Formats: sequence, C-alpha cells, structure tokens
Amino acid sequence: MIGDIIELKEIHLATGKEIFEILNTKLPLKSKHILTIGIAGESGSGKSVTAFALQKILNENNIKSLVWQMDDYFKLPPKSNHENRLKSIQNVGIQEVDLAKLSQNISEFKNGKTEIEKPLVHYNENRIASEETEVADYKVVIVEGTYILEIDDFDFKIFIDRNYKDTYENRMSRNRDEMSDFVEQVLEIEHQIIKQFKAKADLVLGKNYELLPK
Repeated sequence: MIGDIIELKEIHLATGKEIFEILNTKLPLKSKHILTIGIAGESGSGKSVTAFALQKILNENNIKSLVWQMDDYFKLPPKSNHENRLKSIQNVGIQEVDLAKLSQNISEFKNGKTEIEKPLVHYNENRIASEETEVADYKVVIVEGTYILEIDDFDFKIFIDRNYKDTYENRMSRNRDEMSDFVEQVLEIEHQIIKQFKAKADLVLGKNYELLPK
C-alpha cells in the first residue's frame, strides 16, 4: 500500500530469523518449489513488520521473496471504507475485502504466472489502482492481513496473538487510527472474527513476538 511506513527493529528481525529456521525445517525453501506464507492478526499487531522482517531474512539467504498486503485488496479505498462503516457498523467485516481476488493472485503465483496484476491502494490519495508485478524469479510470497487465513491457499500460516487492546499504542503511533468509541467498536467486531483464525495457524507469535507452542 502506497503511504504505509514500515520500520523494522531488532526484535522484528530476530523473530524473522526464528521463523526462517522453522520454515527451513518444515518446507523445502531452497528447492524449486514456489511457496506462500500467510501472516494474520489484529490491527497494529505487527503483521507488516513481521512480514517484511521475514522477507529480509529470506532474501539474505538467497530466497527471493516479496510481500503482499491485504490492505490493497479492500473493495473501497481507506477513507471511503471508513465512511461506509459510519453509515452502518454492519458493513465491518470480511465482506469489505476482495479475498477472491487475493486467492486468484496467489493461485497465479503458484501456477507459475510470471506477471501478476494486483490492486494497489494509494492511502493518502484515497484511491485503488492496479500494478503489474513481475514474479518470475520469486520463490516465496508472504501475505499479511487481518482476514487472510479465511482462505486456505497458504503453505504455512502464522498468527500474531495480540488483540486490539494490546496494540493500542502501536495503532496510535501509526497515525492511521483515531481514538473514538466507534473505532473501538470496529476493532471489537474485527477481534471476534480474527481470533478464530488462531486455530488454523502453523505458528503462533505472542505479545512480544515470541514463538508460542501450538
């Protein structure tokens, strides 16, 4: 998503290295296989930093990877989506996201398509464009987002077990969430949906990005 700022810290890179070691024992990372990894969790839980930290570690190990963000697959651009939620809180949920398009793009990657057209959100401009992504040389796609584990297209699934109350300071620091009863209501609705995805995960990260037993 254009306009999103990702700041990687040592704790994120350390977690990325731990995840890499686990992946290396469970999946054929250095083989010719193309792999997809899903990272799910609530708003502000650290999905993006975990995804980009893992990408950095993979690339350092000569496994070319890229990150797709679920935020690019919202059916409405950010401000318009917020306005739609204000019209009715019932508009909050999985139906806001074009998971069918995301699943299609994942399938195209797995089936060896060399160039994939995917949506791209321009946050500050409040619009959704599209981009042609050259993926011929990539071995791994990491997808991060709140609802992505609703689809079963991933070779390895990661869940970050931090709820919206745990991530309050992180959300405020991004300047993308305002403090209001409405936002907290939205996050509670999302929480009730997202918490169910923990059972689907192959790996769970705790509140301090530590690896938790399944």
